[in-house]
Amino acid sequence: MTDYDEQVRKIVSLKRYETPRDGYFEDFLSEFQQRRRRELSQKSSTALFLERLATWFREIGSIKWVAGAGVAYAAVMVAILMWPAGPGTVPDSNRAPASFEGGQAPLIPAEETTEDAPELKF
Repeated sequence: MTDYDEQVRKIVSLKRYETPRDGYFEDFLSEFQQRRRRELSQKSSTALFLERLATWFREIGSIKWVAGAGVAYAAVMVAILMWPAGPGTVPDSNRAPASFEGGQAPLIPAEETTEDAPELKF
């Protein structure tokens, strides 16, 4: 055996006979709580809020939030697509698609095709 191993063996054998002071285990909880309160009093309120918020989210579980967000998104999309256009609105069924080709006369909507409509010449 080496000298190092012998020293370790002596230290371990001496540690067997060491015992904590009387009342150590009874005082441990109160000392721990006092130390924790002191640490918390040194932190800012924003840091405490963010720490508690992160802990709350960690305990809930992420799959519930993903599923909830997906359902909320689907509900919003259904509401947008099913929302009525408003009273008295009708789709423009008598309009022709726009044409951007040169040389063609513009289309006149059906309401203006009376005899009073000006004649277009090109």
